[in-house]
Amino acid sequence: MQRIISFFRHIFSPVPEQQLSPEELRIAFRKRYANFRGLLTANNNALQAMADLEKVYYGGDSYRMAFIRSKVTTILVNVFKMIRNLLAMSDGKYKELETIFERIGHDIDAIIERRPDIRQGPFILPLAEVNRQEKDQAGEKMANLGEVAAIPGLTVPQGFVVTSSATRHFLTDEYLVEINRRLQVILPDNLEEMYKGCAEIQQMIRDSPLPPDLEELLYVHYARLERATTPHCRVALRSSALGEDTAGVSFAGLYRTVLGVDRESLVAAYKEIIASKYGARAISYRRKRGYRHVDIEMCVGCLVMVDALVSGVTYSLDPGEEESEVIRINATAGIAKGVVDGTTITDLYLVSREKPHAVVYREMRQDQAASALTYGQIKKLAEAALLLEQHFGQPQDIEWSFDHQGTLYILQSRPMLKSRAAEPEEDTARMAQIEEREAPVLLGGICASSGIASGPVFRVDSAETLCQFPPGAVLVLEHPLPDWAPLLSRAAAVIAEHGSEAGHLATVSREFGIPALFGLPGAMTDLVDGEVVTVNATTRAIYRGRREDLLRMQTVRRNIMAGSPVQRILTDLLQHITPLNLNDPDSPQFKSTWCETLHDITRFCHEKSVSEMFNFGQIHHFDQAAAKRLVGKVPMEWWVIDLADGFGDGVHIEDKSIRIDDIASVPMLAIWQGISAVPWAGPPPVSVRGFGSIIFQSTMRPELDPAVASALTVKNYFLISRNFCNLSVRLGYHYAMIEAYLSDLLTESYVTFRFKGGAADLRRKTVRARLLADVLQHYDFRVELNSDSLLARLKKKPLEYLKQRLQILGYLTLHARQIDMVMNSPGEVNRYRDKFLADIEVMLAGDTPPILGESDHGGE
Repeated sequence: MQRIISFFRHIFSPVPEQQLSPEELRIAFRKRYANFRGLLTANNNALQAMADLEKVYYGGDSYRMAFIRSKVTTILVNVFKMIRNLLAMSDGKYKELETIFERIGHDIDAIIERRPDIRQGPFILPLAEVNRQEKDQAGEKMANLGEVAAIPGLTVPQGFVVTSSATRHFLTDEYLVEINRRLQVILPDNLEEMYKGCAEIQQMIRDSPLPPDLEELLYVHYARLERATTPHCRVALRSSALGEDTAGVSFAGLYRTVLGVDRESLVAAYKEIIASKYGARAISYRRKRGYRHVDIEMCVGCLVMVDALVSGVTYSLDPGEEESEVIRINATAGIAKGVVDGTTITDLYLVSREKPHAVVYREMRQDQAASALTYGQIKKLAEAALLLEQHFGQPQDIEWSFDHQGTLYILQSRPMLKSRAAEPEEDTARMAQIEEREAPVLLGGICASSGIASGPVFRVDSAETLCQFPPGAVLVLEHPLPDWAPLLSRAAAVIAEHGSEAGHLATVSREFGIPALFGLPGAMTDLVDGEVVTVNATTRAIYRGRREDLLRMQTVRRNIMAGSPVQRILTDLLQHITPLNLNDPDSPQFKSTWCETLHDITRFCHEKSVSEMFNFGQIHHFDQAAAKRLVGKVPMEWWVIDLADGFGDGVHIEDKSIRIDDIASVPMLAIWQGISAVPWAGPPPVSVRGFGSIIFQSTMRPELDPAVASALTVKNYFLISRNFCNLSVRLGYHYAMIEAYLSDLLTESYVTFRFKGGAADLRRKTVRARLLADVLQHYDFRVELNSDSLLARLKKKPLEYLKQRLQILGYLTLHARQIDMVMNSPGEVNRYRDKFLADIEVMLAGDTPPILGESDHGGE
C-alpha cells in the first residue's frame, strides 16, 4: 500500500522547477511584469473601444462603418495582445484561447463584409407588372406606384422601370472599384472637398457609355409608350433607389428627377439619375441615416408626363398634429415641383377624414383670387388618400396631379413621417407661461418640424456660404431647397422665409428631428450672422439669446440610426463582442473553453494574468510577489502585491504583513491618502424596501451573501510598482477598480477608474453612478456611463495633478459604499453630492475633513 501511495504521489506531484539565481529571478520577474503591464494596457484599450461602440449604439447619434471598423480593429488587436501576453506569462497554458479568438474573429469579419442579397432580373419592367414583390428590382418608389396602379379607382401615369439589374449592367465592378476609391478619400466634414469629389464621380458616370443592349431596350420601351399615348411624348425620369420611400427613410429630394425628357435626351437623363446616387446631399443623408453605398442601388422610373392643371402633396394625416382628424392638402397651379422644393407658395386645405370630407380650414395665396382646387377635386384627393392609407396600412405622403380633363394621377405614395410627439397639455401650458416672459424677435411661419434648439445664426444663400456652415449653427435660408440637405446633419435648427411642411427639406428635417420653421418673412434680413437665437418651431417663435428655460422643454430626438443597415451590422457585431458570460472567477465554468465573446476573453485573460503574477513566488520558490497584508489603523482588509520596486528597502521577502510607511508606490500612496482622509462611519439606515433589495441580490448571487465571508467580500488587492498601481476592490455587492501609471512624461501617465454594481435595484444603482459621475466631471475626469456602470479616465496630465485625482478616487471608493440604498431620495442624492465635494476640497487643501457624525452616513 505504501508503494502504491508513493507511486501516485510521484505521478501527480509537480516537478520542481530548476532553482534560479537571484539575478535570473529578477530577470524572469521583469519579463512577467512587462507581459502583465502589456496585458493591462491592452485590456484598457479593448474595454474603451467596446464602450465607444456601445455609446454610439445606445446614444442615438449617427455613426459610420468607418468608425465601426476602426473600433472593431482596435478591439481585435488588443484582445490578441492580451492572449499573447497571457500565454507568455503562463508558458502557453491557455493555448485554446487562440482558436476561440480566431473563430470569433472569423464571425466578426463575415458580419462586417456582409452585403445585400442580389437577385438578377430583367433590365426593364413595364410599370403594370411591378408590385411590392419587385422592390429589389424596381426600388421602393416604383414598387409602391405599381401597387397603386392595381388599386381600383386610382390612376397612375403609364411608364416602365429601369431596374437595379440594369444599373449593375451599366456600372460594372470596374466602375464601382474606382468610385469606391474616390469615396474613401472624401472627408465627410469638409463640405467643399465633398462637393468637389462627388461632382467628379458624377461626371465620370455621365461620360461613361451605356451598354448597347441596355440603350436599345430604353428606346424600345420608350417607343411603346409613344404608341400607347402620343408620338414624341415627354416623360419624367425619377429615382427609385432601394430603400427610398420606406417607413421613416424617405431620401426626399436627394436624388434627381428630370422632367420633360424626349427620345434624344433619354439616355443622358437616365445617366443623370444614376449619377445622383453619388451627389453630395445623397451621400450626406446616407451617412447620417446609417446606409452604406453598397446598400443602395439606383433604379429609374420612366413615366409619361401629366399635362398638369393643378398639383400638390397630400398627407392622409396632418403630420404636425399628434391626434390628427384631418387630411392636409397643399396645392398649386401646374406641376408639383415648386411645392416639394419649397420655392412655391401653396394653397393649404385641412379636410375632414369623415365623409363628406368637409374643408375645415382653407388658406389661399394672397396673389390669387380663386382657390387652386374645387371642392370636387378636394373630395377626390381625400378619398384617394384614405384608400392609399388603407392599402398600405399606414398614413401616406402622396404626390399628385390633376390633368386638364379632370383625371387625378397619383405620382408617388410613401409612408408619412410625423413630426415629434406633441407635448403633454401641462408642458404646453408651462411653455406658454415661459414664453410670456420675453417677446420673440420673430413670430409666425409654418412649423415644418417641431422642436426647440439654440445656436448662432448662419445665413446660407450660395455654394460658398454653404461650405462655410459651422456645426451647431441655426441654418437660415430664403428657400428650403433640397440642395441645402447636406447641412441638416450639422444644423441645430432650420429657418426659411418660404416653403411649407410639404417640401422635401421639411420631410428630411422631421426625419432628423431638427426643428424647422418655414414661411417666415424677414428671416434673412432680421437675423444677423453669429447672433445666438433660440428657435421654438412648435410655437413658431424665435428668441434672442440662448433660452435655457425653453431648451429644458425639448423632447428627446428619435434614434436616427434605428433599423438602418449599419445599425443592424453593429447589433450583430456587439453580440460577438460585449456580452459577458464569465462573471464569477470561482465558478466551475470560469474556463477558457467557456469564452463566447471578446469581452469574455478579456475578462478571462485579466483574471488569469493576476493569478499568474500571484503565483510567481510559489512557482519559483521566490516570495517577493506574494501578497502581504496591510496592517495598522486601516479600514477593512487590504493586501499588497509588489510587482517591482513598490516596497521600501526595509521590507523582507519573508514578511507576511506591511505598513503604509513601507510603501514606495507613488500612485498607491495617493490613493491611500484618499481612503484614509475621512473615516467611514458605516452604511446609511436601510428601509424595509432597501433591505428587501439586499435579500434579492443575495438570492441572485449566493457568493455575495453578506453574512458569509468570501474572497469577494474580504480581500482587496493593490498590485504595485514604484510608478504603477492596480487596485481591485470588491465591497459586498459592488466592484471598483483604480489603475494608474504616474510618470514625469505626460504621454505615459494615466488614471482609470471603473465602478459597477450595488445591492439596490438598478434604478438606484444607476443614480449612484450618475452621482459619482457628477463629482468626477467636476474634477475634469472624462466620464462614460452605461446604466450602473461607470468608467472615468484621465491621461497626459502633470504628476501632482494626477496624484490629487487619485486621492479623490480613493475617497470615493470608500465613501460610495452602500449609499445606493438611499438613492431613491433626491434630497439624499444632493446631500451626498455636497458632502463629497466639501470633503474633497478640504482634503485637497491639506486639511482634515470633519469626521462623519451620527446623523451623517458613510457611503456606497
